[in-house]
Amino acid sequence: MAATPLLLLYAAATAPQWITDHRLASLENRALNHPPPPGTTFGASEPQGPVIGDSGDCWAGFAFTLRTDRPPEEIKRYYEAAPFMQTDAHFSELSVSALQESADQVSVAVDTIYSGTWDLRCW
Repeated sequence: MAATPLLLLYAAATAPQWITDHRLASLENRALNHPPPPGTTFGASEPQGPVIGDSGDCWAGFAFTLRTDRPPEEIKRYYEAAPFMQTDAHFSELSVSALQESADQVSVAVDTIYSGTWDLRCW
């Protein structure tokens, strides 16, 4: 009983983090469910990176690999035009980078900057 106020305070302080993590996971799921470019297959996905920030702005992202013979620039353009990059109300700035990891593997990273006013990780 005595711990109830502390538990409520903890829940109130961490709820914005849980909401942000859920929104990021949803964005990642939309990216991973988006059909890969022609001539590619999914390799693996990396866990969501840590949410960090400064003065109320948050930076977060996730990455996945593709097995492909296509150049990274083509993969980058493909994902920049993907619907999940254009229609997210929670993340104002989304960017994609693609790097050649090996002869048949490209790593794709999706990063975002957003306002995390209530997320303590963003301060």
